[in-house]
Amino acid sequence: MASSHQPKNFDVFLSFRGEDTRRGFVSHLHKALTQQGIQTFIDDNLTRGENISEELLKAIENSSASIIVFSKNYASSSWCLDELAKIIECTKKVLPVFYQVDPSDVRKQIGDFGKALTKLEKKINDKTKIQRWRDALSNAANISGWHDKNSCTESDLVQEIVEEILNSEFIQMPSNVASMHLVGINSRMEAVTKLLDIESNDVRMVGITGLGGIGKTTIAKAIYDRFSNHFKAKSFVENVREWSKTEQGKIHLQEALLKGISEFEDKNLRVSTIYEGTTRINRILCQKKVLIILDDVDNANQIETLLGRFEGFASRSRIILTTRNKRLLANRNGLSTYDYEVKELDEDEAIELFRKHAFPSNEVPEDYLELEKQAISYAKGLPLALKVMGCDLCGRPKLEWQDALDCYETNPLEDIQNILKRSYEGLNENEKNIFLDIACFFKGYNMRYNMIKDALKACGLNPVYGIRNLIYKCLLTIDQDNYHLSMHDLLQQMGMDIVRQEAPQKPGERSRLWCYEDALGVLTKDMGSDRIRSIILWPPKSEQVEVQIKAQFCKMQNLRLLLIRNVRCCNGPLECLPNKLSLLDWRDYPFSSWPPNFFPENLAVLNMSFILLKEPIPKQIFVSVTYMDFSGCNLITKIPDLTMTPNVTNLILRFCSNLVEIDDSVGRLDKLEELDLNCCNKLETLPNCLMMKSLTNFELGACPSLKKFPNILHEMKGVKDLNLPGNSAKELTPSFRNFIGLKWLYVGLLSGEAHLPGSIYNLQHIEYLHFNGNVIFPKNVEIDGQPMCNSPGCSSKCVFPMLKTLRFFGHKICSEIEFILNYCCPLTLEVLSIHNCEVVTLPESMSRFERLRRLSIEGCNGIREIRRLPYSIRCVEVENCHSMYLQSFIQSSQRTFVNIILRVPGDENDIPYWFNHQRDGNLISFTIGPEFPTIALCIAFGTPDPDYNSFDYHVFVSINGSERTFETKNVETGFFGGHLGFCCRPQSSLQELFRDLQLTDRNLVKILCEAFPEDHYSSSIDIAAPIVKRIGVHVECNCPPPQNPRIFQDINRHHSLLSGSGLPMDRENGSDLGLAFDSSNVDGSNRIQIQWLYAAALVKPGDSFPNVCKWYDAVSSQLAASFPGKAVGVRVGGKGAPVVENMMPLLSLSSLVSAAPGGEGSELEIDKCISTTHTEPADTINTIILQYPL
Repeated sequence: MASSHQPKNFDVFLSFRGEDTRRGFVSHLHKALTQQGIQTFIDDNLTRGENISEELLKAIENSSASIIVFSKNYASSSWCLDELAKIIECTKKVLPVFYQVDPSDVRKQIGDFGKALTKLEKKINDKTKIQRWRDALSNAANISGWHDKNSCTESDLVQEIVEEILNSEFIQMPSNVASMHLVGINSRMEAVTKLLDIESNDVRMVGITGLGGIGKTTIAKAIYDRFSNHFKAKSFVENVREWSKTEQGKIHLQEALLKGISEFEDKNLRVSTIYEGTTRINRILCQKKVLIILDDVDNANQIETLLGRFEGFASRSRIILTTRNKRLLANRNGLSTYDYEVKELDEDEAIELFRKHAFPSNEVPEDYLELEKQAISYAKGLPLALKVMGCDLCGRPKLEWQDALDCYETNPLEDIQNILKRSYEGLNENEKNIFLDIACFFKGYNMRYNMIKDALKACGLNPVYGIRNLIYKCLLTIDQDNYHLSMHDLLQQMGMDIVRQEAPQKPGERSRLWCYEDALGVLTKDMGSDRIRSIILWPPKSEQVEVQIKAQFCKMQNLRLLLIRNVRCCNGPLECLPNKLSLLDWRDYPFSSWPPNFFPENLAVLNMSFILLKEPIPKQIFVSVTYMDFSGCNLITKIPDLTMTPNVTNLILRFCSNLVEIDDSVGRLDKLEELDLNCCNKLETLPNCLMMKSLTNFELGACPSLKKFPNILHEMKGVKDLNLPGNSAKELTPSFRNFIGLKWLYVGLLSGEAHLPGSIYNLQHIEYLHFNGNVIFPKNVEIDGQPMCNSPGCSSKCVFPMLKTLRFFGHKICSEIEFILNYCCPLTLEVLSIHNCEVVTLPESMSRFERLRRLSIEGCNGIREIRRLPYSIRCVEVENCHSMYLQSFIQSSQRTFVNIILRVPGDENDIPYWFNHQRDGNLISFTIGPEFPTIALCIAFGTPDPDYNSFDYHVFVSINGSERTFETKNVETGFFGGHLGFCCRPQSSLQELFRDLQLTDRNLVKILCEAFPEDHYSSSIDIAAPIVKRIGVHVECNCPPPQNPRIFQDINRHHSLLSGSGLPMDRENGSDLGLAFDSSNVDGSNRIQIQWLYAAALVKPGDSFPNVCKWYDAVSSQLAASFPGKAVGVRVGGKGAPVVENMMPLLSLSSLVSAAPGGEGSELEIDKCISTTHTEPADTINTIILQYPL
């Protein structure tokens, strides 16, 4: 696209022989080009010399196109020929003009033109340069251009050349200098440019839409500046809406358009009638590629007056509309139409634009920053408001700024209001009322589309049509789900100002009251009138306000919308409520009954949460109600017969703590879409049958007393989520199959077992299953007329083919879990959770779940192992599973490249010995080789505060100073005291984490763990942080290689040794050590000493011998299992004389090792060994040598 080219300093470079054409043809051509705004380079003032100047070369390079005027003596000038060669070399667009010379003479270098060249060549000794000239002449002459003999006059020839240049896509017309500095213009221009797609061959209309003052015209002008040179015929028609108010104004618009798209000689055209103008315009539109921008269009007639009925446009034409009405882009006779809705400026753009006008020096005093923030918040990204406010506040002192900002809230700036009001003035009466109701009532209350629609329809308006038109006209927006409406704050303020002007000094005479002080004054002084359509009485403070309300509403017979919140009435029963109410929202309604003459036939929305009425729904009152909310009404025990309220779509009863029964009539409400019974903890009885075909939201969470679930008499496609609480699942009937659209099912039991019906298998769209308690699936039943297959290899096992997530909680029947996993789950299961269940192992068939990525097991004390994890697994969480053999599990999990998270009770002394690096505190370090290893962590936490049992922790790993987050988790311990957390990152995961890091032969790794109380960032309570007492790391390290490679390889064949591989002592950093190969002790008998060196991590000053020996017992057992038939010698040394009486546990250890098959020859030697790491008393063991004879 042309827009992607780099801008040039010149559009056209003129190359010519001065003595032939400078004062004649070239002067006329240069003038015509410059008059059209084409930046043209001509070498009038350059000093001529033997060689072409550097300035001239740069001018050629920085021109988009070149016009070469070949004349009789052109080839006699070396200067001209050098220009030509440079042009052919670097200019994309070359336009030759053959003036009084034949093109073939130039191409072949013959005739007078050739003679002039030959004469020049005799003076030049450079054959390379001559050949370069001749090649350039041939190339240029082969390009299609103009010959003066083919034109009637020189003026015709000039006009043809200028038109070609104007139509060239290689030329960039100069942009408006001001537009180059507009805030945020570039991204918006690029978005419109993509929609225009200048290079495509179709005809396109692009609408630039948005509310007033958003910058539509500014963007359109910038687009016109950028692309007008691509079109022979173009026109920017401004103020279409304003000019279209009169016949003469419409003719003026047609003349303006014709002047832009007509031939040169028609510039002074006149149009007599609208019909004549439309006819002439249509004739041109069919013949020429045009760019037309119609600015500020607000109805289809204006477009038809200027463009006709879109019956024919020349290909590649582009039409741009700036409009506040998106509807104008629809149904344009098959034309490709696109809408670009201009969004508000983001915060950075808003700050930049505001400062440009409020602080021209761009230096903002620090004490103005908070005021600037208020101004920008007020404007909500509207460029017009930012500009007008900036100009208004510029140069004013702080005190005036604050007063002005306060004034804007109630007295908007006129320049802003006038622009925004244009949209309102173009609305019909229905749309105006809807706009004002939303601005003055709903925007401060509830913007749910369906509720607004029902309330306004009951007011006698046409909201479906009207709201959609307000959206088209950019006065409202709606989310993608058509659920929630929104309105710009300045549009709301404009609507409020319109209502305020109805009676500036008499709020009781206005149509709408939203300001608390105005509404309170009208009610307390009884100044209401029948002009009032809506009232919001909502104190800004959280404390309830006492107001006397008794008969004041009697004067407001046209009141439609009433919202009262946080108000306490204290003067007896309410005498009156208007019968024309369409919406009544009165939370904490303080009266025990309705007014005696209250019969609201049009009431559509009733929100009476936390009221004191025992019978809130009398039959004779709410015939038209569609939305009823009685949340938190603790006096309601039964929902009565609702036969007389057949239009109810939403029935909200959550948190009605004493509600016990729902009448059967509710189950027959055919229009009911939402039934919310969440947290009705005494609810026992639902309607016996459900026939609600429209139902989409059925909420039963936290209803533990529910005894039975109803029969479902018809298919219900709309219900996607269902919660079966209490014991309601114990007696499900076969009709449960009618929830054919169900995707999410929760079955919860308080006690006993729930035997699900065979019809459960008909729910083929289930994606999420959660079972809380002992749920029994039917066996040996028919599915789709065929018996259920009980073989794990049978294809019919996937009875829930869409299932992605399966969760068990508190399931005590192990065989049932195995059955569900074997026969009810598809291969595409992704998440499996088993919490507080009595399971010993998981079935091996689990490995067939080819998409399982997450496994969570918690509180399953009986589970010992997990067999054959599928290769798709990416995260395993195991918590409080005390019987799990962790080392085996972690080592097996490494083969599936899984992130492991395990949590169990314990303290720093319980970190398993096979974590070969251990250290007190929250920081540990070690080194690794040139390959990323798998790293497993064990972290010992202490929780010093008994008031909480959950916390957050973050683990950071750094390699050679480059830090990443290793893990971030929240821990629910379920107990007070010590806690062990395990996590593992496989080699592939660690490599991805440090993908930009190149490892060396030796790399320093540091791991830091930090723990915090839960919600520590937001909590104001000072809670002691959890303590990281100790860290253990299981990792394969880069140990120094032995001198005998064969011995080293032989030892590494035994994989169990990997858990003990460690590093040499790092005395400076105090690194913790594990197993190291001491190659200096390899002797002729192939005996290798594996020396364990201990820092404070494992054997600490003051440690007792029993504790040390207990640890060695585990180590020796592992070694004996790893090297069957071999003897292991143990040598123990201490500082000073050995203490013989403390060696008994080690003697028994030696006996255990030597008792292994072929274990003869083991020996126990007690030597004096000088410590290099401790200076503590003599009872500290500091050196142990384990000898393994190869």
